[in-house]
Amino acid sequence: MSLIRSYQRAIFKRLGLDLDLGLPGGQSPSCLHPGLVWEATQAPAGSSAPHPAGTVADRERIADLVRSHAAGGLMPALEHVGAGTQSCPDWCLRGIRELLTDVQRFTGADDAEFGVPNMKEATEHLEAARETLRRVWPEAALETDLLIRVIVFVRAGPFRSATLRQTFGAVYLGTESVESTAAAFEALLHETGHHALYLRNSFETFVTNGDALVTHPLRPEPRPVAGAVHAAHVLARMTYGLARWAAVEETAPPEISERRDNALERLQRTIAALKPVAEWTDRGRLYFEDLLKWEQELTDARVG
Repeated sequence: MSLIRSYQRAIFKRLGLDLDLGLPGGQSPSCLHPGLVWEATQAPAGSSAPHPAGTVADRERIADLVRSHAAGGLMPALEHVGAGTQSCPDWCLRGIRELLTDVQRFTGADDAEFGVPNMKEATEHLEAARETLRRVWPEAALETDLLIRVIVFVRAGPFRSATLRQTFGAVYLGTESVESTAAAFEALLHETGHHALYLRNSFETFVTNGDALVTHPLRPEPRPVAGAVHAAHVLARMTYGLARWAAVEETAPPEISERRDNALERLQRTIAALKPVAEWTDRGRLYFEDLLKWEQELTDARVG
């Protein structure tokens, strides 16, 4: 929560805004609205103007976002937005465009596979997954509440889920990939993990060669070391969360164990790929040592 507060200050300062939104005790909502983060990424570094152009329309748009941000109170409810629907704002459309370009480049998907998503079933699975997370790993559920403000549902063929740093606070979720509560549970752990690491790395650097390329099991093409660190981070969370569900509830569906084993195997391979390549800062080395211990504990628990 301290990191979130500091990050909010940085975003508001970039936009030339006052952090006091008139909420009780001078507090601000627990999680940032991705629209505000998007606007901050459009402002030039060191500028106090809310937008490169600084027009009246820009200021009014940002003022509307601030009012929306404050209206949710201290712990805003999770918003659901459908790509291509009237409720999809500009920041959301731009993020979706970037994601769909990547999907087409890496998978060859054609335009026929893209369209307005059917949110009903995906939303039901997502809400059931959130309730399950509260029961089996409440700390992770609270972290999700603190970091994620908007779920953007997307229909884009093979697309599963994503987080974009420039729309921090939003998770993009492929409706066709959320075919079960277990799939939604895994996606929540995955994307909250990306948010948590992005937040930490806003204040401290873990690797000095983040742009160096490394091959790892989550992507068919080589990926920067910084991306592989993210992969290891989220895979550890996924493995642990799925293991918690399998251990805590006898009624957990069989696919939970299958997903846990798959995540653990990919975690092991990702860590093996990072070991000879990543160049860690002092803080990063401590982080990686903790991650290695966690991976070993998860492996021992599975073997046992």
